[in-house]
Amino acid sequence: MPIAYQLRFELRDFKPAIYRDVLVDPAITLPKLHKLIQAAMGWEDVHMHGFAKPVKNERFWRVPSIRRFEKRTPQGIGEAANNETRFRVMDLLQEPKDKLLYLYDFGDDWEHVITLTAIVETDIVLPHLLKAQQACPPEDCGGPPGAQHWASAWYDKHHEDHGIALGMFGDHEPGWLDFEALQKAVKKLQPKPKKA
Repeated sequence: MPIAYQLRFELRDFKPAIYRDVLVDPAITLPKLHKLIQAAMGWEDVHMHGFAKPVKNERFWRVPSIRRFEKRTPQGIGEAANNETRFRVMDLLQEPKDKLLYLYDFGDDWEHVITLTAIVETDIVLPHLLKAQQACPPEDCGGPPGAQHWASAWYDKHHEDHGIALGMFGDHEPGWLDFEALQKAVKKLQPKPKKA
């Protein structure tokens, strides 16, 4: 039976935790992992991103460029880092508890900790979303401190930013999660069945 990596993507600096548990092919490339994180977390994929191999609890921007993996850009950003297209998840994660960082939006700095939680045998079509807790905050809201501000404003009818917060979160309270929509987005990344 084929081997799969069970990974947890957890957005740093949030309580309750915002996370996703997924099964992936260990040979998935970092660009494909980026697409999977975007789909599973519910992000819109409109900002830059990067991966990094941390030591202990190191934050993304503290990781030296030798341990960072980024997409090449026409402006040359990422030139000092490793080109992410040359790496697979199994090159960077080998044993349960191994970690990788993923930073989305070099401004709001949404930092995700990717943990290899288990190596399993499965015949499930990959990638596959197993579990999800809490929705991500709205894009461009100012990172974790901004997310906290806008969530507080949403709950407080007398807050001067209440109306804006209602517009940001829509009809659902902050953290409300549509698991089926995330699952559908992840399924779109699965290989198409071959026609007989």
